[in-house]
Amino acid sequence: MGSMVHDIPGRAADPAETIERAKDEVAAKVRKLLVQAEDPAATPEEAHSFTMKAQQLMTKYSISLAMVTDATRIDQVIQRGWTVQNPYAGHRVSLINAIARANDCRAIYDNLPGGRKRIDVVGYPGDVEWVHTLTTSLESQLAGALATALANKPPDVHGRTYSVGFIRGFITEVSHRLQRARREAVEAAEAAREAERRVAERLAVEAGLAPAAVATPSVAVVLVEKKNRVDAEFHVRHPGSRTVYSSVRLGSWSGFAPGRAAGSRASLARGSVGDSHRSLSA
Repeated sequence: MGSMVHDIPGRAADPAETIERAKDEVAAKVRKLLVQAEDPAATPEEAHSFTMKAQQLMTKYSISLAMVTDATRIDQVIQRGWTVQNPYAGHRVSLINAIARANDCRAIYDNLPGGRKRIDVVGYPGDVEWVHTLTTSLESQLAGALATALANKPPDVHGRTYSVGFIRGFITEVSHRLQRARREAVEAAEAAREAERRVAERLAVEAGLAPAAVATPSVAVVLVEKKNRVDAEFHVRHPGSRTVYSSVRLGSWSGFAPGRAAGSRASLARGSVGDSHRSLSA
């Protein structure tokens, strides 16, 4: 990420200003990728490539920020909440949780009247903002893909039964894609960090210093510290909460494969560029 910012010669760099400039540059690059993914002329494969790069870039920025930020500061962890409307609110919180987990955040929900859910996401500001962006995007895409799929569903399968299978397939595929993008970004960051360490050690030896003098924490260590910080703050804000792993028994698997296919074609932040809003319907 060092190539993203340039300090004025002769003036000491302000860490806060440097971070803010890096954030602006990342945001501009991500937006450009998303605009390319949204281009009607883009093939599904091209859109997939652009959006995967956007997720990887956001992960890389998050890692770089964690490497230079004091992870013990409590004011760096925030909570953002919103209401998840029906229908399928219970399944949609699973989508939000998958997005949160792939972006170093924790999510929790409460039941509201009318089957609605209140979702709260805890994490570092940039990560939480990205979770909300992806949620808005993917819910819009899911609604459009489901409407198209329902028009072509098997006639002997109930609409709601098919819809639930479709949604679960969509969530499964999107979750896998996000985790894959995260792994690739982490591996790239670790490789870059190791290359920097080797250069620093060589320069230290040439300067007559001990290599240990330039030792820095690895990406893996920093990410563990970041996760622990988010987990600790999550439990302070939500004491007594626990992780519940639930399985969904599908009345029919006929919609699952089409849902996964739709998830594989999804642009990972469509809603942040366009202005389309759809509602899920049975």
